[in-house]
Parts: sequence; structure tokens; C-alpha cells
Amino acid sequence: MTKADRKEREREIRRKDIIGAAERLFFADDYENVTMNDIAKEAEMARGTLYQYFKNKDDIHAAIAIRAAKMIGETFQELLNKDQTGIEKVRSICEFYYDFYKKYPGYYKAYYHAGMFDLKGSPTLDQLRQIRKNSFQEAVNAVKVGMEDGSIRENLDPVVTTLYMLATANNINNISPVTQMYMDEYGLTHDMLFELTLDMAIRSIENNGK
Repeated sequence: MTKADRKEREREIRRKDIIGAAERLFFADDYENVTMNDIAKEAEMARGTLYQYFKNKDDIHAAIAIRAAKMIGETFQELLNKDQTGIEKVRSICEFYYDFYKKYPGYYKAYYHAGMFDLKGSPTLDQLRQIRKNSFQEAVNAVKVGMEDGSIRENLDPVVTTLYMLATANNINNISPVTQMYMDEYGLTHDMLFELTLDMAIRSIENNGK
């Protein structure tokens, strides 16, 4: 290993250490409450050292979102490579998002952070945008497969259909306090609401005449 290779390896290790420290803080508290000073202390580094690797806190947050995006992208490929009809692929994707939300709430929150793409000056965002676009296109392709194999109505727009399914999944994953109050009143669990809503969404796009 050359000196340059060793330096690059050490730099990558430090970068991962910073991301790991930020994850622990962001996942334990609200993103807005965490400062660069907090991250530096958690990573056991000088605050100035952080700026050698990331432009600002938003840049670090985007790096965490990329970790989540890569995790999602890998599972996407596994799901889409299965021998399933298009409608089965769409259902599998929605179920995966819900499972990911429950298993990795911190990563899910970073991945779907409402203001993520409003951030300015984050060198990491372009990479994140491309990963997200690729994952969305994979979901669109699953809908197209369904239209071709007859499991999804052919008169639908595949992009709009994917957006509809994505919005439905996100709304169910991110239950508001008011919705939770209604659920408690009628004895509905989060899992029950997800399954019932997913069934209704699937029925709205499937080809019943197949």
C-alpha cells in the first residue's frame, strides 16, 4: 500500500467515524437540535476537523441519507429480480418500505427528510438525488411490468401510479398524532392500518379482469 493509498484509507475511516457519530446523535434527538460541536464531541475530534470532510451539518445529513438510499437500493434489486408479476412487485416494494420504516426509523427519517432537497451547498446532494431517482425509476419499471403482464390496468400512467403508491405508503408510515388518536379510539394498530390501506391501494390499480 502506497503512502497516498494509506492516507486515503485513513481519510475514509475518519469520514465514516463522523457519519457514525452524527447518526447516533440525529437518531437519538431531533436533527435540528444537534450542532457541529455536538458531532465533533461525539466523534472525539476537533470541530475544525469536521470541516475537512464535510461542508456543514446538512452535508453530513445527506451522507446519512445516502447510506439509507444504498440500503434501500440493494433490497430493491433483490425484490425486482424475483419471479413475480408486476402487481406482486409493487406490493413487495410497499411492504419493504414499511418494514424499513419500522426497523430503521432513523435512516427512514433521513431518507425522507422533508427539507433534504431544499438544502444549499451540500456536495453530497447530487449523489443522493441520482440514487433516489434510480430507485424511483425501478419502482416505475415494476408498474410497467404489471401493465405488460396484465396484472396492472394498462390505462394508468406508470409514473403517476408510482407517485400515488409512494405517497400512500409515506402517509401510512408517518402517522400524525390526530390519526393516531382516531386509531386508538377504534382499536386499530399501525400494522392493521398499513395492511388495510395497502390492500385498497393495490385493488385500485390491479387488473381485475385478468
